[in-house]
Amino acid sequence: MLENTKGLPKRPFLCIVNPHSGAGSSKTFIQNIDQYRDPERLDIEISQSAQHSIDLAKRACEEGREAVIAVGGDGSVQEVATQLIGSSTALGIVPTGSGNGIARHLGISMKPSVALEQMLAGKRRTVDTFRVNDRPGIGFAGVGVDGHVARLFDEANERGFSNYIKLSLDASLSYTSTRFRIYPEDALPINVEAMTVLLANTSQLGNNAVVNATGADDDGQLELIIVKKVPTVNMMTLASRMFLSTLHKSPFVEVLTGGRFTLENLDMAELHIDGEVVATASSLTFEVRPRSLHVLIP
Repeated sequence: MLENTKGLPKRPFLCIVNPHSGAGSSKTFIQNIDQYRDPERLDIEISQSAQHSIDLAKRACEEGREAVIAVGGDGSVQEVATQLIGSSTALGIVPTGSGNGIARHLGISMKPSVALEQMLAGKRRTVDTFRVNDRPGIGFAGVGVDGHVARLFDEANERGFSNYIKLSLDASLSYTSTRFRIYPEDALPINVEAMTVLLANTSQLGNNAVVNATGADDDGQLELIIVKKVPTVNMMTLASRMFLSTLHKSPFVEVLTGGRFTLENLDMAELHIDGEVVATASSLTFEVRPRSLHVLIP
């Protein structure tokens, strides 16, 4: 699925900085930006908006750059990465967000200056991506309470992981499970009532909260993680399993593996892709795009 850009001269990596990401990490990066400037290795652009980041990443592909480095959180990574799918331009990440799930999954340092050096000297590998109907994704998509929490977090004045956890706990205690009909590949449909249904390509949501301990990001398969209604007394135990990489062993969790799933969203539960709120739909098709994105790793 990857296309090679031929006949173009090699150009420096492009670094796209989201100045509003995280709790000040991007601002610190920008304050020290002069020490990172290197015309032979790295061009740096400060993004003015999500659309600006998308346009810069698209142009980088057209110019045949070897890599685009997203400085930001998972939302910034998603904006850049989705423009690189199917191209020979690799994704690099300097994490400055609240959770940094994709960067942590790839083993990238949480210290921006170290991460940048890792990217400039990084190795390339190829990973899967996916689509939800016509929208591309990199790490996760979720429909249910986590889609609801993504919207609450997007609307909140306070950022950071602690506020995300608070919103998640509050929402989980009050959320009513929703109904889904799931059509796996080559299998009979499954009717479930669930708190959430997560589509997983990478391992964690961020801050080392692992929800897909058994999956791989380059095997041409996706995991569909069904979290059923959890009694209040078991809520904290379920949450702790994420940080022990044992969520899949919970009696309230079922994991399906396949390259394609169709989900009837019978109660029109809210949807996110890589933590970004998107319009939900009554029918959602999740489909893997095998080995469609180059990434830089330490």
